Amino acid sequence: MNSRQASIIVSPIINEKTTSLAALNQFTFEVVKDANKIEIAQAVEQLIKELYPKAKSKVVKVNTSAIRGRIRRSKRHGRTPKDGKKAIVWIEGDPLELFFA
Repeated sequence: MNSRQASIIVSPIINEKTTSLAALNQFTFEVVKDANKIEIAQAVEQLIKELYPKAKSKVVKVNTSAIRGRIRRSKRHGRTPKDGKKAIVWIEGDPLELFFA
């Protein structure tokens, strides 16, 4: 995995909705803002190869969505967190246990 692919996936997004999607082989990741769908698919396939070397799974589809930072206010001052991007990745083939523990 080259350095660009290693830096594309920031973290998995784990909440109630994403764990229910994981049962349908749809996994959600936080990715860097400037990554496109092709780069995200390549990075996830490399991640699968590293975590599950015997699994025969491939990325079928990638959907991306921009996440806007929520403004937090405290008395007179407001703070805006950084904006981000998330990707929902459809995986076909062997079932993976990325979000199950």
